[in-house]
Amino acid sequence: MNDNLVWVELLTKNGREKLSVGQMGYGYRTSVLKRGEKNGIILSALLKLKNSTKEEVSVKIDQFSERRKATQPPGASMGSMFKNPEGDYAGRLIEAAGLKGTRIGSAEISMVHGNFFINHGETKAEDVRALIVLVQKTVLEKFDTHLELEVELVGEWNV
Repeated sequence: MNDNLVWVELLTKNGREKLSVGQMGYGYRTSVLKRGEKNGIILSALLKLKNSTKEEVSVKIDQFSERRKATQPPGASMGSMFKNPEGDYAGRLIEAAGLKGTRIGSAEISMVHGNFFINHGETKAEDVRALIVLVQKTVLEKFDTHLELEVELVGEWNV
């Protein structure tokens, strides 16, 4: 977004407010909204986009699709669970810890990419949470690296 965003319009408790891309404070998977420095709901945004031909867009879509198929599991995954720690990759650490394929209930750490959890149907939040705890504990013990969640837990969780 940092390269394409011009501004966003937020709805805050004080009304509407426009923020420029610079005011959004983007960093690796973070912004002023994600860090809680600014609270609001994005109502609209102005993006600067590049004109392309239909053919160029089709080629780009095909390239993204092929890359995704080669590197991410098919089916109902929960996306990237953990942020990449500086200088490393969460998926690599999870795989090196021997956790790929670990399953609790209907939730499983993908065999294709260790940073993806798969929902095999009727997965319970407590199963996902148990996998999160297991991954964080194991990676910390083996590599002295704390994996920070990429996903946001909503609701009441016993942490």
